[in-house]
Amino acid sequence: MRSFKEILTESKKTYEFKIGVAGDCPSDCADNLETALKKFNVSNMTSGKKTPIQERPLDFPQLQNMEVTYFEATVEYPTTPQVLQEYLGKCCGIDQSHIIVRNMNDPREEYQETKDDAPYESMLNTEDMGGESAQESVGGNRVMDLLKELETARKERDHDGAEGAPQGESADIGDAENSKAVVGG
Repeated sequence: MRSFKEILTESKKTYEFKIGVAGDCPSDCADNLETALKKFNVSNMTSGKKTPIQERPLDFPQLQNMEVTYFEATVEYPTTPQVLQEYLGKCCGIDQSHIIVRNMNDPREEYQETKDDAPYESMLNTEDMGGESAQESVGGNRVMDLLKELETARKERDHDGAEGAPQGESADIGDAENSKAVVGG
């Protein structure tokens, strides 16, 4: 049987982040970021990819006419994007308005992914819209199924409670009981 220590060392979890730096990134910017990320046990860091100069960069709408350099980093120590952004900004001397850190699972990442160039085709125009047909569970078919279900439920519910009980004679029961009124009698 494996020990807990072996299981723990095998289950290394990594955390991926995308770091964006707006403006001119100095030549030692990547080295400074990697040195700062050593605190979080950085396992992989890509070289920076620059975007063209944009009037309003997507991640920095408050800035104008800037290029953005993006780094992808993988760390082994758990942290949040907000903590990492604050830490990297202070360690590397980058203003907080010029740096952004996002988790790779961030919904904003989906918007920036490259899309395929296949033309959009409406599902209404296709013969088979995917999935299984639901015609058996609508309209008259569903009504008949409901009636069958109700009939079986009624048959299960309708049973006589005294059906198997022995029948006795009622000779010992007379009508003399309860012949007087409770009040005044």
